[in-house]
Amino acid sequence: MDSFRLRAITKRAFICLLAAFAAATAGAAAAPDPTEITASGTGSVSLPPDMAIVEAAVETNSADANGAIAQNNVTYARIVSALERLGIARADVSLSYYNVSYNPRPSGTPPTPASDRYGYTVSRNFSVKVRAIRDAGRVSDACIAAGATAINGVSFGLSNTSAARGQATAKAVAEARTNAETVAAAAGLRIVAIKSIELSGGPGPGPVPLMRAATANPPTQFDQSNVNVSVSVSIVFLAEP
Repeated sequence: MDSFRLRAITKRAFICLLAAFAAATAGAAAAPDPTEITASGTGSVSLPPDMAIVEAAVETNSADANGAIAQNNVTYARIVSALERLGIARADVSLSYYNVSYNPRPSGTPPTPASDRYGYTVSRNFSVKVRAIRDAGRVSDACIAAGATAINGVSFGLSNTSAARGQATAKAVAEARTNAETVAAAAGLRIVAIKSIELSGGPGPGPVPLMRAATANPPTQFDQSNVNVSVSVSIVFLAEP
């Protein structure tokens, strides 16, 4: 084979390769972008609570600041000691609010009973984490017996929500995918990938406790319902024919 024929064959082969490459490039350019389908889903898991939070307060009043503060400190220490006797760890009693305020007696106003609240008022709110949930009522009673002036609420929850949140997330994603596949099928498409995911939600509000009326000696009891952990997702799916 002479050099002329070899050059001609080589040239034809090169032209064929260029043509094939051009056709492939044109096909790729002509292919439409995947269709985006946004779908949402919600997952929920309901579990019995395993802990309680008792919110309590101590309020003291005196004509001078030092007196009001000292009374409050003494009362609070007595409450903490009573809780420790119930088995509550000191670390599970925490301050949530503290305030010292002054309400001056109007000029010319004669002395009145302490209930009129003139002078200094010290307000201390604190939370008690009850890990043995059955003791929530006893903790509330112990706070009042030791000098707490109010129980501001009792809530119930989960000490660890990770497992429940994982289950709820799996349910939410599955629901979102089902919704997206339904839309895609109706449009003659199929889901091929996920572009983005937005996650929101968490433990739902704890159940509202119902206090059972206590007679002379029986401790207060609280009724609880399950705690709901809910997660919502918004997912952008990619679909193709």
